[in-house]
Amino acid sequence: MPLTIHSRKISPDGSHIAGEEAPSILDIGENQGIRAQEPVKYDFFVQVVSRELVVKGSVNTQLSLECVRCGAFFSTYIEDSSFLRAYEISEEVETVDLTEDIREAVLLKVPNFPLCSSQCKGVCLQCGQDLNAGTCACEPPHWENRWGALDQLDSK
Repeated sequence: MPLTIHSRKISPDGSHIAGEEAPSILDIGENQGIRAQEPVKYDFFVQVVSRELVVKGSVNTQLSLECVRCGAFFSTYIEDSSFLRAYEISEEVETVDLTEDIREAVLLKVPNFPLCSSQCKGVCLQCGQDLNAGTCACEPPHWENRWGALDQLDSK
């Protein structure tokens, strides 16, 4: 359901609008790395200035993100505390839909490479063992040093 604001219902001094929307407002769908299970909360001050509806405040939610190193899902708090948008209004345009801007504000705060912790060890590249849970029995990979002959050159 879209989050709309009716400009005629805003008091001349501005109005405070707060609430929460279902996680479906984020329209994440089947994205495998992100899961939205908590409501998206908003707290806005809305004011009509000239021919614009100015919305400022904060948007936040709890998301489950997949760690890029180990593949485990972890919960993280996402917040945009400087949400600020201006929408053109007129006699014909009385309602403004904030849904897409709220979605954008939340998704832009999701880290590009989410980590469950900065000390995450990831998984073994050979057997897939989660190295955070313990070591595996795999031999460490032997990397051939093809450039080693250059180290033997004398630089006189």
